[in-house]
Amino acid sequence: MSNKILEEINVKFPKTEKKLEKSYTNCEKRKKFIELSKKDYLKHLELAKDDLNSIEIDFNKKNWRWVITKSYYAVFHATNALLVDKLGFFSKDHLCAVIALKRENLIPEKFYKEFGEIYEKFSDIFGFAIVFEARKLSQYDTEKWKELTEEDAKVVRDFAKKFVSFVEEECVKNEFS
Repeated sequence: MSNKILEEINVKFPKTEKKLEKSYTNCEKRKKFIELSKKDYLKHLELAKDDLNSIEIDFNKKNWRWVITKSYYAVFHATNALLVDKLGFFSKDHLCAVIALKRENLIPEKFYKEFGEIYEKFSDIFGFAIVFEARKLSQYDTEKWKELTEEDAKVVRDFAKKFVSFVEEECVKNEFS
């Protein structure tokens, strides 16, 4: 699969367990994790689903920039829903949120493998970082956003849909167990 813009994204994420732990501690020190009642995961999940609902409108209008931006927010809010549900906190920082997901092993390996079939860069936790970086490009790069394609938007949108669905299933499982 050729995604011109997504291929150019350089992911900056801790690559070793030691660096992951150091990054997590740094997030804690900078107070990027905010405690919440675990039942408050629903508020974050509701935001994620609202973002997903509006993505299709932009997709049909061929507004790739906003598809990617809204997909990012759907993933970010779903990530926080999972963190709140499982750990009792959310993150104000997207990188810290992804670091917490990875450190606490909240995403099963089979989930990454499924995404590896969609797009090879989604084969591990780096896929989250790609979605976050694609959003920065779509919102702030005054030139590159014009190069975003339907394929770029579809990859990121599909990731958001699958991830929000996964989080919803995980949180519901917790409610009934």
